[in-house]
Amino acid sequence: MNTSARAPESPTPPQTGAERGWHFWHLFVKKHWPWYVLGLLCLAATNALAVAIPDFVRIAVDALKADGAAAAAGEAAQWAIAILAAGVATIIVRTLSRTLFFNPGRTIEYEVKNHLFARLLTRPKAYFDRVRPGDIISRGTNDTNSVRGLVGFATLQLFNVVFTLTFTLGRMLWMDYSLALWCIIPLTLAALVLRRAIRAMFSLTADFQQQVSVLSARILETYTGVGVIQSFNAQPGAMARFDEANSRLLDIALKLVTIRSWLLPVVSVMGNVCVVLVLYLGGRRVGAPPGSDLAPLTLGELTAFTVFISILVNGLTSLGWLVNAAQRGWISLGRVYDVMEIAQSRVTPKGALPALPAGRPGRRLEIRDLTFQHPVPHEALDDAEGGPVLEGVSFTIEPGETLGIFGLTGAGKTTLLNLLARVYDPPRGTLFLDGVDVLDIPIREYWQALAYVTQEPFLFSRTLRENVALASEPDEIDDDRLQQAVADAALSTDVAALPAGLETRVGERGVTLSGGQRQRAALARAFYRDYEVLLLDDVLSAVDHATETRLIDAIYRRAAGGTTVLVSHRISALARADRILILEGGRAVGCDTHEALLQKPESEYAQAWALQQAEGPSGPLGPSGPGGPRPG
Repeated sequence: MNTSARAPESPTPPQTGAERGWHFWHLFVKKHWPWYVLGLLCLAATNALAVAIPDFVRIAVDALKADGAAAAAGEAAQWAIAILAAGVATIIVRTLSRTLFFNPGRTIEYEVKNHLFARLLTRPKAYFDRVRPGDIISRGTNDTNSVRGLVGFATLQLFNVVFTLTFTLGRMLWMDYSLALWCIIPLTLAALVLRRAIRAMFSLTADFQQQVSVLSARILETYTGVGVIQSFNAQPGAMARFDEANSRLLDIALKLVTIRSWLLPVVSVMGNVCVVLVLYLGGRRVGAPPGSDLAPLTLGELTAFTVFISILVNGLTSLGWLVNAAQRGWISLGRVYDVMEIAQSRVTPKGALPALPAGRPGRRLEIRDLTFQHPVPHEALDDAEGGPVLEGVSFTIEPGETLGIFGLTGAGKTTLLNLLARVYDPPRGTLFLDGVDVLDIPIREYWQALAYVTQEPFLFSRTLRENVALASEPDEIDDDRLQQAVADAALSTDVAALPAGLETRVGERGVTLSGGQRQRAALARAFYRDYEVLLLDDVLSAVDHATETRLIDAIYRRAAGGTTVLVSHRISALARADRILILEGGRAVGCDTHEALLQKPESEYAQAWALQQAEGPSGPLGPSGPGGPRPG
């Protein structure tokens, strides 16, 4: 990512529409002011030429009525050439004005997308739990495109309409103010119609963009779960849900089209009314004899007035397009800032991660009376209630120690690791690293000290080599270190069997690999890192007995170089830990060594150990050893 395009975090996010606009101007638009100034000059020249052409027409027409046919024809031809030259000049300056307005819009769109993406990369998972992925995608694509339209097309049209009305009406009033005032009456009626339509379109535009987000979320959800939909033959239900969202979008779009369909004809009719007034009132004055009650008007002036009216009508039509683009852009800007403002919930502290003393293996982790409740997913469920996942949990892990965590499904093990990794931010005063509250440590520095393997490993659609060395740039990968990480993760044999070895592309979410291979690739990714704290969440759930034994040896060999937290249902993986924390219903009900915990035969831990010893790799009552099913 081009970091130069990233904007700094704002300590006080803008809240009102005016604050957002001012913030957006200073952050993204202000630096492009030379482009806009040059664009304004070209736009002014465009409108000045557009107003000059009717004057040239007036002079040419009046010249044809002058005495001397040959001389009149020659003068008219000269003005015809002037009209042609003005038309060519108009094309040039109009093209320049569009380029000078549109190019900054493209650049601003690029910067807004980078800014938004950079913010999203550091957000706590609690934010993503509450916002649908399709909505984020819609705001990062459709809405940023509309913001480009606001700073490009809409800004161009705004000044174009102002210049058109000012230059054209000014010239008409200067030429014949009474006839110009008659033309203003129907144009004012057209403006009132536009005002009414604008109000209706604003509300519909907001609904339209919101529904686009809903439809995007529906498509993404269906794409992600297409395998489940097909295996359960649930296509009719999926199609019905999509059709409902799509029909709603269609209804809104048709309402918008209806307003636009009658809006432009109304403006056009008002322009025709102006032409009728000019021809009726002005035609009576053409050729009026001196001393008449009617002020004389030349045929050229009458012709020029009709051209001026067509320019004004075009200006009012442009006003309609301006309103449409401005509404979309302004609403989209608010939707983009909704993401930016929420995304600033994780405030960057001014402190730093304490330096690790030389020779000390890892960090000291301390949990003090931790209680945590998951945020409720998605806006539609804001009123739902849920109890805490963890409640009153306390423990300490000394540098270089390995803490095992055991509990039945739903005990809160994964949530605890997510808090240790700051996937979710813990409450202040509950999680400490070397005695410092983790909320006082910059998140990037904190993550730099960690290696975290989640329960559901995620691989990107890149080569296996790039997935393992994820934190390194492709040209900075240490191949020796990479090979050692792959070997320790018991992945070398699998890599040798792949078509291109480590250069094999693994597909979306690692689809070309088995579940066990994905799990070991994620473990190799952690082994490749230079970590101080290692967090492993049930990383042996998809491997066989022989591979499990090799991985356990590698995990504990690696654990000697840092502080390690190991969650597993397989007690054979926990038996060598310094201490084992027992979670039950979100509470810590015990913390001791493997041998001490086995002294309580009624405990879930001792019962699970006995079951896993009985159900060895050969099946129930087979040879003793780990590898049995997970308890619970």
